[in-house]
Amino acid sequence: MNEDLEGSLSSEIQAFSELESTSGTQSVTEAYNRILVTVQAMMLSSDNADAHVRAWSLLNDDAYKDLSEVQEGKTGNLTELKIKISYVGELLLRPTG
Repeated sequence: MNEDLEGSLSSEIQAFSELESTSGTQSVTEAYNRILVTVQAMMLSSDNADAHVRAWSLLNDDAYKDLSEVQEGKTGNLTELKIKISYVGELLLRPTG
């Protein structure tokens, strides 16, 4: 996997984890989208299909539902969203082999 993409994903996940419940929905959405784009790029440059399928499903299904609720003003769901984003990092950034 591309080390630059791994570094980028790690940085984006760290920044996401630091978002506060008072962060605007636009900030949360933009941070989510940056992670989504990075994961897409990683999928194209890696052969770890299983982890990518699980991470992509988590982002597009579970995390997206939480994001939608945050966008609707349910800021309590930001904690759940952070947990799911963190798990995406665990799936894609853990050492293999």
